[in-house]
Amino acid sequence: MFFLTEKFIPLIINIGIIIILLSPLPYGTVETWSVSFFEIVSFLVFGSWLVQQALKGRIEFSYSPLYIFMGLFFLVLIFQIIPLPTQILEIISPNTSNLWEIKNTELTRIFGDNINLTNILSLYPYATKQKLLLYISYALFFIIIANYIKRSDQIRRIFWIVFIVGVIESALGLLQYFTGITQASGEVRASGTYVNPNNFAGFLGMVIPLSLGYSFYLFTKGMKKGNTWKDIIKFNLSTHFILFFVTALMTLSLILSGSRGGILSFLCSIVFFYVLLSLQSSLRVRLLALAIFLIIVMGYSLWIGLDPVIQRFTETKEALPLRTYVWKDTFELIKDFPIFGTGLGTFGLSFTLYKNNAFWPLTFSHTHNDYLELASETGLIGLILVLISIILIYKNAWIVLGSLSPKVDPLRYFLTIGSISGIFAMLIHAFTEFNFQIPANAYYFAFLFGLTISLVKNLERR
Repeated sequence: MFFLTEKFIPLIINIGIIIILLSPLPYGTVETWSVSFFEIVSFLVFGSWLVQQALKGRIEFSYSPLYIFMGLFFLVLIFQIIPLPTQILEIISPNTSNLWEIKNTELTRIFGDNINLTNILSLYPYATKQKLLLYISYALFFIIIANYIKRSDQIRRIFWIVFIVGVIESALGLLQYFTGITQASGEVRASGTYVNPNNFAGFLGMVIPLSLGYSFYLFTKGMKKGNTWKDIIKFNLSTHFILFFVTALMTLSLILSGSRGGILSFLCSIVFFYVLLSLQSSLRVRLLALAIFLIIVMGYSLWIGLDPVIQRFTETKEALPLRTYVWKDTFELIKDFPIFGTGLGTFGLSFTLYKNNAFWPLTFSHTHNDYLELASETGLIGLILVLISIILIYKNAWIVLGSLSPKVDPLRYFLTIGSISGIFAMLIHAFTEFNFQIPANAYYFAFLFGLTISLVKNLERR
C-alpha cells in the first residue's frame, strides 16, 4: 500500500504542475471557471506534496529569507479582512473608517437601526477574500516548484513543457498576424490565446529568456560532448541551433504583438541576460551567440516587415496621456490610503471615487501599472514587502552566479540566468501594464520565482 502511495503521489504532483503550466491556453485564465479550476489544482498539488513529506517522516523545505517577507505580505492581506474596532480603524486608516461610517449612516436611513456594518480595512471584503484565495494558490505553486523540482531530469522535463506552451502561443500569434485576424480595436496584432496582446507579450517575455538559457546550456553540453569540431557542429546543428531559431520565432511573435511595453521590457531583459553572462569572462563565445540570436531576430523582422509595429510606437505620444492620467488619479488614491490600501482586488471599485484626471467615459479595472495598483490595494507596506522579496532573490542569485563557474553545473547556471531575466522582463513590463492581474502570467511568474530558488540553492551546494 505504501509503495502504491509513494508512486501515485509524485504522479499527481507532476500532472498538477503540468496542468498549471498550461494555464495560458484558456485565454490566459481570465474567466471565472478557469481561475477556479487552477486554484483547485494548485491546492491539490500542494496537499499531495504535504502528504508525500508526511510519508517520508520529514519536511524537506528550501529555506530562504524571502519567505519571511512573503509571509508578512500575506498577513497584511489577512489583516485587511479582519473586523476591527472603530477606534483602531480610525487610527490606522481614517479614510476607510470615514467611508464605512458614511455607508452605515446611509443604509440606516434606508433600512432602519438594524443595520450594523463591520469595520474592515478592505472597502470590498468579498473581492479581497476572492483575490486572497487566488494569491494563496500562486504562493503554493511557488513553494511546490521551489521545493519539489530539484533533480536535473525534473528541470529538463519542466523546461520542455514551458517551451512547448511558448511555441504553441507564439505559433498561434504568428498565424493571427499573417492571416490578418483583427483585435477588438481593429488592429492586426499577435495575441495567441490571450485576450490582450500586451499580456501575450508579457507571457513570452518570461519564456524567451528561459529558452535562451537552455540554449546556452545545450551549447556548453555540445562543447563537452564532442572531441572534434565536427562532433561539436553536428551536435549543435541537431539541438542547440534548432532551439535557437525557434526561440527567435517566439521573439518575432512578441514583436508582432505590437506591445510597446512588452518589446521594451524584452530588450531590457536581453541586456540583463548579457550582463549576467559577463560575470564570467569565460563566456565570451556565448556572448557572441547572444549577438547572433539578436541578428536572427532582426533578420526575421526585416523579412516580415514591421510597419504596423513601428506605427504603434509613433502613436505612443497620443496614447500615453490616458495612462498617465490614470496613474495621477491612482497617486491620489494611494495618498488617502497609504498604509494598508483599500483592500486586495478593490481597485476597480475604489478608483471610481478618484477618477478625475482620467476624464474619459471609461471604467478602469486596472491602472496599467502593477506597482501603483499593488500600492493602492495593499498600501505601501504591501508594496515594500514584495519589493524586498524581489531584491533578496536577485541578490542571492547575483552572488551565486558571480562566484561559481558555469562548468560546474551548466544546466542550473544558465537556467538561473534565463529565469531571473524572465522575471526581470515581467518587472519592467509591470510599469506600463497589468500582467500580474492575469492569472496565467502570475502563475508563470510564481513558477520562475520558485525555479530560481531551487536552481540557486542547488548551485550553492556545488
